[in-house]
Amino acid sequence: MKASGNVKPGRNDPCPCGSGKKYKACCAQADAKFSLRQAPDVCAITQRAQQAAARADFADAEFWYRQLVAAKPNDTVALAGLGQALCWLHRRREGIGYLLQAAKQLERQAAKSRDPQLPLDLSGQLQHWGEIEAAERLARVAVRLAPRSPVALNNLVLCLIRVSRNDEALPLAQQVCEILPDEPSCNVLLAILQSCVGRRDEARTRLERVIELDQDPEQTARAYLELGTVLDKLADYEGAFAALTKAAEGHSALPQNRAADHDSIFAMLARNKAGFDRELLMRWSPASLSGDGLPAPVFLLGFLRSGTTLTEQVLGAHPAVMATDESGIVHELTQELARSAAVADDVPAALRKIGLEQARDLRRFYWTRMRDEYGEAVMHRRVVDKNALNTIELGLISVLFPEARILFALRDPRDVCLSCFMQAFTPAPATVNLLSWEGIARQYAAVMDYWLYLKDRIQPRYLELRYEDTVGDFEATYRRVFDLLGVDWHPEVIAFHEKARGRYISTPSFAAVTQPLYSSAVARWRRYEKHFSSILPRLQRFIDAFGYQ
Repeated sequence: MKASGNVKPGRNDPCPCGSGKKYKACCAQADAKFSLRQAPDVCAITQRAQQAAARADFADAEFWYRQLVAAKPNDTVALAGLGQALCWLHRRREGIGYLLQAAKQLERQAAKSRDPQLPLDLSGQLQHWGEIEAAERLARVAVRLAPRSPVALNNLVLCLIRVSRNDEALPLAQQVCEILPDEPSCNVLLAILQSCVGRRDEARTRLERVIELDQDPEQTARAYLELGTVLDKLADYEGAFAALTKAAEGHSALPQNRAADHDSIFAMLARNKAGFDRELLMRWSPASLSGDGLPAPVFLLGFLRSGTTLTEQVLGAHPAVMATDESGIVHELTQELARSAAVADDVPAALRKIGLEQARDLRRFYWTRMRDEYGEAVMHRRVVDKNALNTIELGLISVLFPEARILFALRDPRDVCLSCFMQAFTPAPATVNLLSWEGIARQYAAVMDYWLYLKDRIQPRYLELRYEDTVGDFEATYRRVFDLLGVDWHPEVIAFHEKARGRYISTPSFAAVTQPLYSSAVARWRRYEKHFSSILPRLQRFIDAFGYQ
């Protein structure tokens, strides 16, 4: 057999498909199995699938990986490749199924395997897609096969951190730093764990050493950021703000952040505010759209770090409610609208161009995608679609789902800005401005100005949910929330943090929501009051409007 013009491998050679097995134990078997019906070249198909995945052509990757799975139905590389392609094609539920099949195959083969790379790679994929239990099992397989591998140990540490098992993760992170004593990212991770378990002086010393060595600009910036949070807990507020400022300078100077479009989010908000007038927002009544028999969704919105993850976990603890974790389906809906209307980068203009039947098609698209991602249960429970960034798409939500309910998370603007300044966000157009003190305030003002413009013009009923009220009077606050959702009060939601413990939560708040409610984050900004003088002019309008004088 030839693969892409290469000489046929020997039976004891490594298989060209990249499985890590000998050729005789891998693709040679598939070729023999299918030789009577002139099967395609399995190694060539594998190469085409891997090449398609490498160039992010996941539709092509799915095509080739399906052929590979047909030839080698129990092959972990084929199953994992197909699963990953499907996940990137937004068919996460289907893709996860293949990834979990691949994980089971690897676990069965663990006793005979000597190569930690496959379980390590698949563990990383499963972790990325939120399947932490399976990711941890494979991480432990990799550690058993390579007990002194810092990569394998570090991967297991990350699995444990994601479900707040910090006490278990700490000794493993220490092992990694013993093997790689000067590696900056490992030391930053260990310092984070030390701080989480109360060993803050050790964490401070470790972070200061990473900063002193200054081996990697990105890790140095991250060390400054984590040092700022440690110093905050040590009540050194001046030192904390100085470290956070250095972190912001370091992150802003990274090439990928300098090259990012810092103005795109402001341009989008300006287009939306100009385009969503009362006529468009009232274009279709609930009666004209809700006759399709689809459920009425609930959207949980607000600015980042305003308490949306906390609210999601409380709502998700109710037996009649299903709350999503950072759903991206509204963004997909905007893309489907652009295709349907043949209008790009202007949601209000696209909505004006479509008719009632296209609007109904878009609603069906939304619920089809919800079923794809979360299963048939979304059609029978009260679904809360949570994503703070969907605030930018509130006009679209209002026009297509006038019968929806909106939960809008509020928190003192000063606490929001401070919390964002202490947070490491994944670089993206919607977060690149959050790298600087001034940028945070500018983006907060733009987003919340849009909310103030829209909130009395939209058709969906809404409730502003204040973080401070949640902390001050939990039951009274959430009784109002459940009234809006049309479900009865259940006392078990008070123990939401117990249900959150051990679950994968994708947002940076994953550790905080596994603890009982605490009031220490309320009015935290007062410790840094003098540093607000530069951004207070942008915030004052919202401090007044939301009653935080």
